[in-house]
Amino acid sequence: MMVSMLADPAPDESMTLVGWLRALPDEAITRLFLLRPDLATPPPPDFDVLAARLEIRVSVARAMERLDTNACEVLEALTILPSPVTLAELCAFCGHAEVAGVVRRLRELGLLWGDDGALRVVGMVVDLVGARPLGLGRPVRECLSAYRHTQLTRIADALGLIPPTTDSAESGTGFTARADLAVAIAGLFANPAQVRGQLDGCSERAHQLLRRLAAGPALGTTTEAGRLLPVASARSPVEELLARGLLVGIDDDTVELPREVGLALRGDEPAGQLHPYPPEPTGATVGASAADASAALAANTVVRWITTLLDAWGATPVTPLRTGGLSVRDLRATAKLLDVDERTAAFVVELAAAAGLVDATAGVDIQYMPTAAYDRWGIDLVAARWAVLVEGWLRSPSAAWLVGDRDERGRQIAAMSLEVRRSAVPDLRAQVLRALAAAPAGVAPTGESLRALLTWRAPRRAGTLLAGMIDGTVAEAELLGLTGRGTPSTVGRLLAARLDEENADPARVVGLPIRPAGGDAALCTRLADALTPLLPEPVEELLLQADLTAVAPGPLVPRVAAELARMADVESSGAATVYRFSEVSLRRGFDSGLTAEDIHAALGRLGRTGVPQGLTYLIDDTARRHGRLRAGSASSYLRCDDTALLAEVVASRRTQALGLRRIAPTIVISSLPTGEVLAGLRSAGYAPVAEAPDGRVVLSRPATHRTPARPRPAPVDVADGRLAQARDVLRLVRRGDDSAQAMRAAGGVAGAEIGLTRSAPLILVMLQGAVRDRRRVLLGYVDQQGTSSDRIVRPTAVDGGWLTAWDELSAGPRRFALHRVTGVADIDEMFGGGGAPAPADWTTATPDAADPT
Repeated sequence: MMVSMLADPAPDESMTLVGWLRALPDEAITRLFLLRPDLATPPPPDFDVLAARLEIRVSVARAMERLDTNACEVLEALTILPSPVTLAELCAFCGHAEVAGVVRRLRELGLLWGDDGALRVVGMVVDLVGARPLGLGRPVRECLSAYRHTQLTRIADALGLIPPTTDSAESGTGFTARADLAVAIAGLFANPAQVRGQLDGCSERAHQLLRRLAAGPALGTTTEAGRLLPVASARSPVEELLARGLLVGIDDDTVELPREVGLALRGDEPAGQLHPYPPEPTGATVGASAADASAALAANTVVRWITTLLDAWGATPVTPLRTGGLSVRDLRATAKLLDVDERTAAFVVELAAAAGLVDATAGVDIQYMPTAAYDRWGIDLVAARWAVLVEGWLRSPSAAWLVGDRDERGRQIAAMSLEVRRSAVPDLRAQVLRALAAAPAGVAPTGESLRALLTWRAPRRAGTLLAGMIDGTVAEAELLGLTGRGTPSTVGRLLAARLDEENADPARVVGLPIRPAGGDAALCTRLADALTPLLPEPVEELLLQADLTAVAPGPLVPRVAAELARMADVESSGAATVYRFSEVSLRRGFDSGLTAEDIHAALGRLGRTGVPQGLTYLIDDTARRHGRLRAGSASSYLRCDDTALLAEVVASRRTQALGLRRIAPTIVISSLPTGEVLAGLRSAGYAPVAEAPDGRVVLSRPATHRTPARPRPAPVDVADGRLAQARDVLRLVRRGDDSAQAMRAAGGVAGAEIGLTRSAPLILVMLQGAVRDRRRVLLGYVDQQGTSSDRIVRPTAVDGGWLTAWDELSAGPRRFALHRVTGVADIDEMFGGGGAPAPADWTTATPDAADPT
């Protein structure tokens, strides 16, 4: 049926969410789109749809996850106070002055609307906050909804109320009599003076129990919840309070303190114990200078780790698993190469990938090898190289601490695999860094105090801030030098300040890119400039010692370090690096094209105290032996002017596997390739060199492998792009809303038939609002046979794709499939309340029916 009648005067548009949105200035709506980008995707056609999106559960839940504890508590207080409420009333209820800023923030997020004289929360906030905000219980009428008529009568007797006559209760109006009892009891509890009067008559033990429950939570466990006795027969505080209705039994072993009683007990502090200020991280005291020194050493170490790893992978690329990622064997080899544990090795590998210095090759035979960016990175100063690593790590979705753990299918998580990626990691990592920097200067905060602070900052996300997330980020920050001995270093505090700036900018904090287009060069420059004073000055000199070692008293300039790496091996590293010269290392230099004169000249230039005689002899002796044997293709051949040496090579047992055969006094041939002959002779202790067909010496520089760096788009201003997009969406909304209003005006809605709302988002929002406010609606519905009908119902639940409602036509509960609902109109709002109310316990009086026909 289609109801047709004259409607009451339309409510003031400013009193509706749609009207409030329509009256907002452009700047406010643009900021709303920046803070909640899901509202603008896709662009809403008008303000009605935008208002409906503000009520969507997922969107509201995502917005509430960004609130700190203070804002959450203020939001809970708003759900307790009658709507609308003034800002002054809210401040008085909360009892502290940190409310006005929170209200402004909630209004910007679209969780709260209206001016300071009439504040209202969106309906979905009430559902997400829950039935027991701020530790208070439910209203007494909701608590008593499961009580039977006899139980209500007993409570009414104890409260001094006049219960309904027995005749009325037995004459078919039991539901009405029961509802009258619940209303009468609720009316008494609505008067704080009468509640206090009931409390005055309780025993001291009962008062102690009430005060404990009033502090929150309002639920308690007892074995006496099901025993509802007269007051005179009560033998315990619980029985006494149950008899007076000051406690309500929820089930056989759970009781609840009604909200009205809790507020009366709290007195001048109705909101209870609030937390307007964050807790301060605490821990051991560490000197700032010690922290910076430790951080500088860590920064230098992590740069050396990356260099060592990628030099090795450049010479011998690593083949990934078929399922992707680094094998356990390769990870262990990496850990052995870097002389660290496997967890640290996994972090170094992921760090190199995050900085774009290593990647997988294209094609079928995939390998991990350094990118072309590594060559440019390797010649820069240590501070600049370190800054690139930190910038890549900050934006990376890699959770390296997960490597080695098991996934939900029981498989081990491999480094550089997709299982290590977590989209929430960059945001959570930034939160942990900001929490670390919140500690006083020189204090190394404990894990417990960090968790307390992070929980205060995002209580509704506390479940995702796992101990592994916090501990993993703290450990990685220590390895990177953002902290030193547990306390934030100078560069760590600089990075945290930058993150605070991003957090204050809605265009950046929402949807922060994993890595800004083209990289964040400005951040890298700031970090490098901040680290440079903490690092020792690069040096160009060595302390050459008689034991064939060389000590670099500080970090070497990149050119000198590369030159020294060709002729010596790193023996130990730290504040000072120790290099060792050996026949093998010098032979490597000769193979790369150096001569004895080159090495003598380089060491004479670098050695602060001269070149020891023993090192000079080693260089000359190695050079004299180097190249005396020459190999070529016969498949391969050896020639040597020293016939005795050639005879020794052929006769040696260590060269028998090479299949050498002497064809002339100075020439030996082999069927093996030249490379294998050279390797065999070198392993046997000789020092041959390769020879070209024209007799020239072939330099055997080590092969290096590179993969092209992935192209990145040109740098763009991400914040400006989002701001322009939000403004474009706003223009579309205003234009569409103007058109919709013009069409409604042309249709002459005044005095016309009730128009059902047909938009799916609006239908869902209207039904959810009707459930919260217990309003009747006109429901357009199509049954399984395709027959359409209109029904007046009182919705009670919307869940799982179904609407549960009291159908006034059949006077019973019904369930409606939401996808078959064609429209909704609010009957009570347009024509006033009325109709037969549903019984308070109708859900148990009549079983749910199937889809009605």
